Amino acid sequence: MRLCLKPQQKHFPIRSFVSAVTVILVLNSTMEARAVESALVHRATLNLTDKGALVPHFPATVDSPDRTVSGAYRLPNGWHITPAGHTIPLTGDLPQGFVWSKDAKYLFVSTGGYHDQGVSVIDAASRRVVQTLSVARTFGSMTWNGDGTTLYLPGGHALSAVDSKTGQHSVRRAAYAFAWDGKRLTPDHNFTLNATDPDCYIVGLAHGTSGALYLANVNGDMLYRVSDGPAGDVMSTKTSAGPFAMTLSPDGQMLALCNWADSSVSLLDAHSLKENAKYRVGSHPNAIAFGPDGRLYVSNGGSNSVSVISGGRVAETIKTSLAPTDTVGSTPDALAVSPDGERLYVANADNNDVAVIDIADRAESRVIGFIPTAWYPIALTVSPDGKELYVGVGKGTHFSNSANGTYIAKLLNGAVSVVDTAVTASQLAHYTHQVYDNVPHVNMERVTSGANRAAILATFHKIKHVVYIIRENRTYDQVLGDIGRGNSDPNLTMFGQNITPNAHNIARRYVLLDNLYCNGEVSEDGHQWCDAAYATDFVERAWVQNYSGRVEPNYDDRLTQSPAGYLWDNCARHGLTYRSYGEFSFVVSSPTTLGFGGVGSLGKHSNAAYAKLSFEARDTLRSKLFIDDLKRAEKTGKWPQFIVMSLPQDHTHGLGASEYTPQACVASNDQALGQIVDAVSHSRFWKDTAILVIEDDAQDGQDHVDAHRTVGLVISPYVRRDVVDSTFYTTASFVHTIEIMLGLPPMSQFDKDATPLFNAYMPTPVDAPYNNLPPRINILAKNPAGPASIASSKLDFSAPDRVDP
Repeated sequence: MRLCLKPQQKHFPIRSFVSAVTVILVLNSTMEARAVESALVHRATLNLTDKGALVPHFPATVDSPDRTVSGAYRLPNGWHITPAGHTIPLTGDLPQGFVWSKDAKYLFVSTGGYHDQGVSVIDAASRRVVQTLSVARTFGSMTWNGDGTTLYLPGGHALSAVDSKTGQHSVRRAAYAFAWDGKRLTPDHNFTLNATDPDCYIVGLAHGTSGALYLANVNGDMLYRVSDGPAGDVMSTKTSAGPFAMTLSPDGQMLALCNWADSSVSLLDAHSLKENAKYRVGSHPNAIAFGPDGRLYVSNGGSNSVSVISGGRVAETIKTSLAPTDTVGSTPDALAVSPDGERLYVANADNNDVAVIDIADRAESRVIGFIPTAWYPIALTVSPDGKELYVGVGKGTHFSNSANGTYIAKLLNGAVSVVDTAVTASQLAHYTHQVYDNVPHVNMERVTSGANRAAILATFHKIKHVVYIIRENRTYDQVLGDIGRGNSDPNLTMFGQNITPNAHNIARRYVLLDNLYCNGEVSEDGHQWCDAAYATDFVERAWVQNYSGRVEPNYDDRLTQSPAGYLWDNCARHGLTYRSYGEFSFVVSSPTTLGFGGVGSLGKHSNAAYAKLSFEARDTLRSKLFIDDLKRAEKTGKWPQFIVMSLPQDHTHGLGASEYTPQACVASNDQALGQIVDAVSHSRFWKDTAILVIEDDAQDGQDHVDAHRTVGLVISPYVRRDVVDSTFYTTASFVHTIEIMLGLPPMSQFDKDATPLFNAYMPTPVDAPYNNLPPRINILAKNPAGPASIASSKLDFSAPDRVDP
């Protein structure tokens, strides 16, 4: 039975927003209509606060990430996964793409994640990996040569050399070549590109019918065409910003190229590389595919959409999110068109699903359902016979704790899921129901009574100032494992009561959050999650290259900044005052000028002296700069409504001789925190201020629950006293809480659906100030010279996470 649905706005699954949205279903069966209606008409609503901000419902379950709920696996970000189909584990993570052998017996998948980069061969009949070959580094899509006997893999950050006689630049290992004999791959040669660009980062490949190989250099905004194999002539052209994914038209005459950082797609003559047309599409175009009828499909990672280019224009924009009005956060990043041209499959990486779209009618494409996947689907292909859909997932099917010391990035695991495409309407409705249930849906009633909920909302609206402090890289057990209450393990504690007396005292005096998890894995994506409740597809692909020592592509805000902006941008849009102390603010200097800047709308809304401090500076110096500003504000009565602060010294600086010891670094950080809380709580602003403290990530320590579990502190006259709050919270919960307090709308699907910190607050304030506890160890202690200091001196501590973990 064929599923036939009439969508609204070319997209039928619509969640209720304030009032229910009726979805008209045209089906061949009343029973199936009821099944789809039950699955797709969302049950929750969003309420409006008296400040106009949306306040979602949220789940009350307090289970840890590795516990299943109704057969679903809960991820550290609060979402669930219920992957459909058969799972094939991979040795590497973050699949980059698929290609099929000419006889359709084998599927090739490349991985470009934290570990085991290379290509694996899957026997389609047995659904198992039969061969894996590793490479030093790779990034982006692979391609066959014309006859399917040589497989090319992009080289990522390529090695450049200069001929001493001719001065000619050559890019060594721009790509890897593997020979295929029908059963096994064999390393053949490294493709050397004769190009003049010394900074080459090859992220995508395509092969033309004429035998030419096309290579995209994302660092140099360049496209190369090498004719007739490795020894052929090289033609190049400048592209728009961030060339990434590309594909040839069915007739081989046109090359379509995604300009990742430019929100555009270029159509170039495949022979001359002349740009014949350029189309504006959505944010972060990252995957591209032609249908058999010549329509071109482009996934827009930052816009929750697919652009359809046909007839010399963008003919359609199809929303792939669970609702057309969803904010940033679905992250479509892979496409596959069925061989008959009637179905388009789109991987929504951050929704952990594949959108199924009926494209048979050229006038109107229709989303007809969703298929649940494992964590972060990032590659798609349909078998040549059209019977199976293959889904490559970037982060795997589960997550493990770090009690054994395994580094967080090593816990990521890639996989390929195989799903039958011939599903009935009722099966697709069941899949779609699962996808909706995997979202951390809203249900305030299950957490707190209506009367108490109203009281807490009213309490949040009494908060006029929020101080948001972001620290670096600690797990919960690593700091608070010895606190003697909550879900704590003292055996894993490194920086306990003696080193962090203020953290322990605050957690005991106010609320102990023992079920809080970071949305990000490392600082590169962690700060994005802290400030935007989202990390772009570029950040998710790039940080694993950086942290595994393989070098990531060059980037700027166009690739890393959330399309919805950051908390300070949200403040700026809604007329709130804001200020940054070190977070995403910086000083730009040259021999003749000294300037100040910041990401997004930060600009001059920052403390310049704070921004000038090196990463090695003491946090007690940072706290002094903040407190000096606070004292000046007390005289005028004007203090920003939102303050964001980087307090990074708990990152430590290793064991280098004459550097402050790790214990002294963390103790300095704790002392600075105590000084800040002390100063604010004794100020005129205390009565309507909330201080929220979180780590940007939890990568640098052990935890018996999960590698993402971290230290979070909440301080305010309205925070409950002497309790343990085991509600499941995430980084996005902190962002959502700040937004509700300040009357701001959510920026992404993650803060919108995250559990606010309602259970940590109370309606009746207790105004007693906090008194800083002095350090219990010598915060001026320095490392002695020795073998450890020699090894540590070779590491880069100039910025967060430049050191091998």
